[in-house]
Amino acid sequence: LYTAAQSRELDRLAMQVHGIAGYQLMRRAGTSVFTQIRKRWPEARHIGVVAGPGNNGGDGFVIAELAKAAGLDVQVYLVGDAARIKGDAKLAWQDLLNQGVRVNNYQGQHLQQADLIVDALFGTGLDRTVSGFALQAITAMNTLGAPLVSVDIPSGLQADTGHALGACVQAALSVSFISLKQGLFTGFGKNSSAS
Repeated sequence: LYTAAQSRELDRLAMQVHGIAGYQLMRRAGTSVFTQIRKRWPEARHIGVVAGPGNNGGDGFVIAELAKAAGLDVQVYLVGDAARIKGDAKLAWQDLLNQGVRVNNYQGQHLQQADLIVDALFGTGLDRTVSGFALQAITAMNTLGAPLVSVDIPSGLQADTGHALGACVQAALSVSFISLKQGLFTGFGKNSSAS
């Protein structure tokens, strides 16, 4: 099990020492999650993706793009300002828009009913209590009644301690990358996801 800092260092080594581009890692991450979704929920035809503007959201954009390319109905909810999307996440965002996926600016509205919801809101870098529209989005995901699939770690879960930072996604599945994070197996994390 690794801390968030150790996981980031492994990510850095993959890019700098082994020469794997950050966007390639993001594509691999999104593909891995989408593969698990198709394997576990092959009947799912309507997919919702709740994404933030960071790299976790970038993974979610890749998943939404792959779902659209597979002929599934996809709704993306962006929690945050699109102008904050940078780097590799920006490349995934552009690919998503080029696929014609509908993106909703999330401001506390109800999520559309879906067969499955992808949680790509926050990753391992979250270090503050969840509030505002992000808190509302987590609450909405947890009450929708559809299976929740978290990208890397359930949003709102502190990656090292397993504490819920105000609210935490109750994932049916978390697909973790590069390393298994301590928080998935301690504290609230034991009950918030199956990895």
